[in-house]
Amino acid sequence: MDYKELDDEWIKQFDEIDELYKDFYKDDIYYVNLKIIYVNRDSVIEKVKQIPFLMSTINRINREEIIQILKKYALEDDRKYFLLSILRYNIVLEPDEIKYYLLDSIDTNYLNIIKNIDTIYFQKTINMLQDLNDLILIFYEKTNEIKKENNNTSTKRIYLNSLSNKKKTIKKRYKDNNIFYSNNVSTCDRT
Repeated sequence: MDYKELDDEWIKQFDEIDELYKDFYKDDIYYVNLKIIYVNRDSVIEKVKQIPFLMSTINRINREEIIQILKKYALEDDRKYFLLSILRYNIVLEPDEIKYYLLDSIDTNYLNIIKNIDTIYFQKTINMLQDLNDLILIFYEKTNEIKKENNNTSTKRIYLNSLSNKKKTIKKRYKDNNIFYSNNVSTCDRT
């Protein structure tokens, strides 16, 4: 039997069928949509930007890149903003769950809050859904006003409650000591 006589037609058919389903396979993420939301002092969304962001490392945005993004977009229309929140939207749906996802019969929550400015990782996503992966940055407008309460610039008093009624606070002990001292001085002066 000669190898040239082997029928390899089934391999070609498999490749053709497989090509039809390649959009349903999970693949690495090379870019995300960077959505930047600007909120003014009245807590109203003023502007939303959407920019494609090409990752330098597959499936993640490094800490340095995040800091660079924050610096770049913290100033808009000559107004300064500070970062309020970072959100990651990463669809981690399995290929066999697509049908249920489209019928809205599975519970999906792909939005996560990023609590630290550190490397942000994205999991592999089905090819046809990769355009939905987002990194959302919410900026809040900085205020230049300094709030003054009753025009009082003194420090605020802190009251400490003792665990026992017999114990005195530091302030009371100080007052008692001063009264004792002043009483002793006045007695000594009289003699």
